[in-house]
Amino acid sequence: MGRFKGRFYQRTRTHAPYRKADSGGLALEIAPSGGRRYHFNQKEQMLALGKYPAVSLSEARKLRDEAREQVKAGKNTPHAKRKPRGSAARMKVKTPARCWMELKGKGLQEKYHKQCLIRMEQYVFPMIGALPITEIIIPDVVRVVEKIGKRGTIETAKKMKQLMGQVFRYASQRGICQHNPAADLRDVLPSVEEKHHACISFDELPKLLQAIDSRENNMSKTAMQLLALIFVRTSELIGAKWEEIDWNREEWNIPASRMKMKRPHMVPLSRQTLTILKGLQTVTGDKPYIFHSFASKSRHISNGAVLIELRRLSYQGRMTGHGFR
Repeated sequence: MGRFKGRFYQRTRTHAPYRKADSGGLALEIAPSGGRRYHFNQKEQMLALGKYPAVSLSEARKLRDEAREQVKAGKNTPHAKRKPRGSAARMKVKTPARCWMELKGKGLQEKYHKQCLIRMEQYVFPMIGALPITEIIIPDVVRVVEKIGKRGTIETAKKMKQLMGQVFRYASQRGICQHNPAADLRDVLPSVEEKHHACISFDELPKLLQAIDSRENNMSKTAMQLLALIFVRTSELIGAKWEEIDWNREEWNIPASRMKMKRPHMVPLSRQTLTILKGLQTVTGDKPYIFHSFASKSRHISNGAVLIELRRLSYQGRMTGHGFR
C-alpha cells in the first residue's frame, strides 16, 4: 500500500484530476492534491462518499449500495446530503422559530399563540436561541427539555418538546437545517399520570342537576344548564352570540374563529335547549352576546362565573364547567 501511495502522489503532481471506475456507478476520483473521493452515478448526480483511506473501498461500495436503494425509493440522495450554505448555515435558532410562530399563529387562537411565543422566549431562546441552527444536535434539545422538567413542570416540558420539534421540522423542510434534532425524544421525560378537569361521577349527576335547578335564576345557572345539554367548552358557550343561532334549523353555528381547532362547529339544539335559549332571549335578546355581562356594556360573563357558582353549590375541586363534557 505504501508503494502505491508513493506512485499516486508522484503522478498527481503533474496530471489533472482523473477517475478510476469501480462498478455500479462507483468511481474513485484522484485529485492533484492527493485527495480521493468516491462518487455516485453520473456527474449531475454525484455523491461524495468520503476520502480514502478514511473510507475504504469496501465501505464505499456499501455506501454506494445504500444510496442506490434510496434512489429506488424515490429519494434524491445528492440533494438530501447537501449542506446549507451562506446565510442559512449561520442562521440562529430564534430566527426560524419566530418565522414558524408567525406562520403558525394564523391558525391558532391569539391567546394560545402568545403563550407559545412567551414559552419559547422563556425556555428555549436563552439556551439555544443564539446558536446556529445547523449546529444544534439532539443533546442540545435534551438539555432544554430536562431543565424544564427538573423544575417540576413536566407538562410544560412536554409542550416545549413538541414546539421545538415543530420549529426544527419547519426549518428542515425549507433547507435551513438538515435534520430535526427534536424528532424522537420519547424517553427524555418521566411519565406522569394524566390529569383531567375535575368531574363528578354519573351517579352524582342527578343530585348536581337538582342543586342547579334550585338556584336563583342568573347567567351562571343558565350556563350550567346548557353545558349539561350541549357539551361545549365553557369559553365557547359564554362567548356565544345571538347571530349564531339558527332558529329555523334549530342549530347553533360556532364560527372557526372561536373554536380551539379553528374549524366551524355546528351544535344541534334539543327542545330543552331551545326553551332555555328563548327564555334568555327575553333578557339579553337586544345584546350581541347571549350571556351578556350587565357589569359591562360590550362583554360577556367571565369564564370563572361557572366555577364560582359550582363553589357555592359545594362542588369546588369536584366539578368544573369543562367537566360537563
